[in-house]
Amino acid sequence: MTLRLVDCRPGERVLVGAVEGVASRVDKLASLGVLPGVELRLQQTRPVVVVECDETVLALERSVAADVVVAVLDPATVETTR
Repeated sequence: MTLRLVDCRPGERVLVGAVEGVASRVDKLASLGVLPGVELRLQQTRPVVVVECDETVLALERSVAADVVVAVLDPATVETTR
């Protein structure tokens, strides 16, 4: 099931499916590492959406996060690093 990043819950791991919106926004997110196929972990959703992307923590305005289409990863399929 796909949904918008802004609609996910803190703690969820998601896989970016697409980044929509104006070209400048798509380019900016790409430069930050938010690209199709990248895994993100949500840390918070209010007042801004905070995600962990690789080893970078990004704070995104809710309007920006609404342009990111994601699929929630099944916790059983996510490798742990412990």
